[in-house]
Amino acid sequence: MVETAEGTKMEVTKTRTFGARAWIDKPLSVFRVARHLFARAQLKRTLRVGVVGIVAGFVLLVISGQLKTMAGEIVAIWIADGYLLGHTLVLARRHKPVFLLGASVGMLIANLMGGETLYVALSFTLAGMVETCFAALMLPCVKTARDLVQPLALLRFALGASIVAPVLSGIVAALLLEGIFTSHPFSSFSNWVISDSLGILIFTPVTLVLLSGEWRSLLRPGNRVKSVLLLAMIVSVTVLVFLQTSYPLLYWMLPPLALLAFHAELSTVLLGTLLFIAISVPLTVRGTGPLWLFSFATMQDRVLALQLFAIAALSIVLPITVLQTQRTALLALLADGHRRFRQLAEHSEEVMVQLSAQGLFQYVSPRAVSVLGYDPATLLGRQILDLVHEDDWPQLKSTITGASAARAQESVQYRLRRANNIYIWVRSVVAAMPADVSEDEAALAFTVRDIDTYVLSEQRRSAEEQRLKDLAFIDSLTGLRNRRYLDSKVSELLQSLSTGVDVRQVAVLFADVDYFKTYNDRYGHQAGDECLRKVGKCMEATITSADILARYGGEEFVVILEHCGYQESVESAERIRVAVEAMALVHDGSPLGIVTLSIGVAQYALGRSANAADLFSKADSALYKAKRLGRNRVG
Repeated sequence: MVETAEGTKMEVTKTRTFGARAWIDKPLSVFRVARHLFARAQLKRTLRVGVVGIVAGFVLLVISGQLKTMAGEIVAIWIADGYLLGHTLVLARRHKPVFLLGASVGMLIANLMGGETLYVALSFTLAGMVETCFAALMLPCVKTARDLVQPLALLRFALGASIVAPVLSGIVAALLLEGIFTSHPFSSFSNWVISDSLGILIFTPVTLVLLSGEWRSLLRPGNRVKSVLLLAMIVSVTVLVFLQTSYPLLYWMLPPLALLAFHAELSTVLLGTLLFIAISVPLTVRGTGPLWLFSFATMQDRVLALQLFAIAALSIVLPITVLQTQRTALLALLADGHRRFRQLAEHSEEVMVQLSAQGLFQYVSPRAVSVLGYDPATLLGRQILDLVHEDDWPQLKSTITGASAARAQESVQYRLRRANNIYIWVRSVVAAMPADVSEDEAALAFTVRDIDTYVLSEQRRSAEEQRLKDLAFIDSLTGLRNRRYLDSKVSELLQSLSTGVDVRQVAVLFADVDYFKTYNDRYGHQAGDECLRKVGKCMEATITSADILARYGGEEFVVILEHCGYQESVESAERIRVAVEAMALVHDGSPLGIVTLSIGVAQYALGRSANAADLFSKADSALYKAKRLGRNRVG
């Protein structure tokens, strides 16, 4: 039983272990399948690139061979290497070797089918690959025709790819075909180099235009009609010039080509140049055109003249095209920047303004209508200070001057008048803009943000905080300052001694309502409160605004007199006593029959070591002395 149970248990454990491995192996299996499928897809893509290279090399070599002239088998333009270079440039780096290997196979097959020996076919193929590979190395970052016409890339293309690469190719062919080269159709080294150079100059950019999708610019509504008319002009002029042999009109081709370069995009210019070559070469070979008006020893010389003319035309057209392309890109960039600025200005919460150095409006964004109520056109040429509250003129002038002089960003808050003549609070950020060539002083970039609601709410909040602060320092019964306020002012007074004058003359008057408890008992607390209010008002009317009066507690009042000597403080206390006595408030519980005050006077020469306790102790002692002497007196 145990063994059976253990065996069963062992079997269950194995089953569970197998199931866990299955779950672990499952994602691994999916990963392997995915990796396998990806590898297969990559392999198919690589094979497809290689097949395209074989087809391209074969077809292009056959077409180039068909372009040989019937007189001396001269090639006017060799398109194979130009196309292969353009196709190589647009490929990913890992596909370039596969494509070039396939192109080599295709070109080798085409040469063999053309009747060449294996050695000659291999020599031509190797020379072509040297040319294509060297030219590709000269243009590592070029993927489109627009990349090609960038200044540095164009220089590499014109010198390295279009001159050095054909020369290297010709040298390789000459070295490999020594003894065979002179009897071969490519017997002229110059013809080899020039025909390859023309092929690269024309067909490499054309290939980039086609494969990168730049040709779609021809179909845009704004370019379609203009491009067709310009190309029709090139075709018409080329046909007229090369169909006749009566007048030497060859150089009449230059104005149409220049016009094409000035007014067309790069893809259209390249297509127009290609049409010119496609029409002029066959017609010249067939015996028409202005070149037949001149005496040439051989057809090779005549074709060489046509090639040189084509190179001269390209040397005129391509620089113009490059400049126009850069100009178009710059204008597009400026237009896009202006469009983006207008969109930002129109959707911004702030009013965007450009001011002259004198503060005149030069530009106002449409947001001014909703923020300020002004139509932007009505503000142009006006002075901004005309809209600013006169109390804020100095601050705004200072900000504008500072931003103009220091070329720094300044911020300012001020009041601006809306179209309905109501002033609102605004905040502006002012910064100097780069000065134009025709300007002596820089303009100012100016923003206007409506902060009226915020400022008013802040003012209300500050006022409420001040009110609450005042309430904390106000005695609710008498309306005078309370003891908390008195303590804070004394603390400020003592603290100021450490930074200001070393010694300060201060007098403290401690006043107490005589027999006030008896007054409360006889007349009641409400009457007592009213008595304290009247005494406080009387004291407040007697002292000056520079003096500090506070209800110290109960029926006690304190007056602090700054910069006051002893005799002067006694006189002030006496005026207060007399004023209260003169009110003649009935007090039957007092021997005098009216409400009176006893006041203790203490005068101090406060120094750095003074404290609040010392300040009040002497005044309190003087008060009790006045009470002991009979009250209603100054002690």
